[in-house]
Amino acid sequence: MLIRGFFCGLCGLILLTLSATTAVGEDTLISVPSPSAQGANDFVSWSKLGPDATLLGASFSAPLAVGTVPGTVTLAGANSVVSVVCAASPCSWKGPGFTAADSLLWTSDAGNSGNGPVTLTFTAPITGAGAMIQANAPGAFTAQVQAFNGVTLLGAFTANSIAGAAVYIGIQDQTAANITKVVFSLTACGTLDVSGCTDFAIDTVNLNVGPAIVAFQTHALSFGVQPLATPSSPAAAFLLNSGGAFMAINSVTTSGANSGDFSVNQAACPSPVAPAGNCLLSVTFTPTAPGPRKSSISVADSAFGSPHTVVLTGVGTAASLSPTTLPFAPQKVGTGSTAQPTTLTNKGTVTMNVWQIAILGANPGDFSQTNTCASTLGPGVPCTINVTFKPTATGARSATLLISDDGGGSPQAVGLTGTGTP
Repeated sequence: MLIRGFFCGLCGLILLTLSATTAVGEDTLISVPSPSAQGANDFVSWSKLGPDATLLGASFSAPLAVGTVPGTVTLAGANSVVSVVCAASPCSWKGPGFTAADSLLWTSDAGNSGNGPVTLTFTAPITGAGAMIQANAPGAFTAQVQAFNGVTLLGAFTANSIAGAAVYIGIQDQTAANITKVVFSLTACGTLDVSGCTDFAIDTVNLNVGPAIVAFQTHALSFGVQPLATPSSPAAAFLLNSGGAFMAINSVTTSGANSGDFSVNQAACPSPVAPAGNCLLSVTFTPTAPGPRKSSISVADSAFGSPHTVVLTGVGTAASLSPTTLPFAPQKVGTGSTAQPTTLTNKGTVTMNVWQIAILGANPGDFSQTNTCASTLGPGVPCTINVTFKPTATGARSATLLISDDGGGSPQAVGLTGTGTP
């Protein structure tokens, strides 16, 4: 069996250029530059046809990994072969760009010619297909993929390999799963080619089949306790498309009694969402009133189960503490530190009752507090709580300062830490 590497003295760096043919149909077709971008959920796996040098007929059933949509492979003639990429053993293909031990369909026939193009026809429409391709002759070549619906050309793309290494060429239909046939071929090849550009190898064909299948990665986002009128850190809600078709995003809305407290940034949510792609929604909670707050995101899309939702919850509080942690420097056992302050402020529009200020936790006796807080705090009024650390033992010591109030989200907490030294 001919080793392609013998012809490949010019193969080295890859320089790709892409071009497109305007679709005859009205669908929107896009070029796919890599296997990862294809987001395939089924594969035409040539290894299922047999080991290296297995002879093939002019037409045979597509050797699918999953088989969601059966298909047929058609060549210009018989005696093409399965060719394994070296350095596997046995192997018969050494051209750069393929992964070692991959099984390729080599369109070379029994003579010194080729059986290309490679045509895949499917029993039901698919969304896309793509594969790595390499000419048998050395030097530059141009690969092409065409997509059809019946006899109607939907679109075509080409990719040029200036140095002769394998290139990926793929196509997807953003409009719908309307592709019933794809054709892989060469439109130009090296000067040493004697096959009329019909002699090439194609790696595993990546397929996008079936409908869009989407779900949120999480069904709820909880923001915890947040001061009134203060935006939270953004939280992410991912809508994942694990299906084989593009998913159109029609609208993204928030709903519920407190929908105005939650805002959604759609900047990272493209429409349509590609197969294996995702829509990232960034959600921020800015409470307008104290107490529990609830809403939901609703995404209306083209996938089954629309709309898709995520529940949003948070608690608004008028009681704002700053800072919320007080770390103390190492302190000799039995001696008191310099006091550290935390400020409690009523961020609300009505008077807030302060019921209790206490220290609890693992080592509450190591910390003490004094404060300037009255039993009520008017709107916008602050008070100060001063905490002192006096360790009763060596080692790490900790406790929590807790403030009970009616500002929402009570009790508010400040973490206290320190280390006792001999």
